[in-house]
Amino acid sequence: MVDTAPLTRAKYPRSLIAGPYGHPFHAIAIILPIGAWVSASVFDVIAVMSPDAAVFALGARILIAIGLLGAVVASVLGLIDWSSIPKGTPARATGLTHMILNLIAMAVFAGSLALRVDEETVPTLAMIASFGGLALLSVSGWLGGKLAHTYGVRVATETTQAEGLEPLP
Repeated sequence: MVDTAPLTRAKYPRSLIAGPYGHPFHAIAIILPIGAWVSASVFDVIAVMSPDAAVFALGARILIAIGLLGAVVASVLGLIDWSSIPKGTPARATGLTHMILNLIAMAVFAGSLALRVDEETVPTLAMIASFGGLALLSVSGWLGGKLAHTYGVRVATETTQAEGLEPLP
């Protein structure tokens, strides 16, 4: 018989701040940094093409800073979820890779922000860094999807899911 206890532990929150069963807050919190950083990159492109680059360069700086603050919150929530995954499993290794890529992406965006200090335009290296950070987030996001949709980390059990797929009376 297969021991399902590790799988069960990975589905339930380790802490109340991680979100209730079946509704992890990490999945919600990632929306802010991703949205802010994608928007910052759009502002970068507009700034390069616009005669009024300063306003879009400022907007991109603000969005990167907001993304970094949001990423800190998402990281804490993700760490709580990761800590409930059993050691020595493919899910735990995938989660570690996901976490490392996200931390590198945060560092890349922090570097991009540092390059923008006191600039009224978007420095080329800062824009390249931001697009590199988005590339890292894309790979990391794929791994996060694998954690949830392939390995079922913090996803409700099939029994719970089946309740929603039963015909209504």
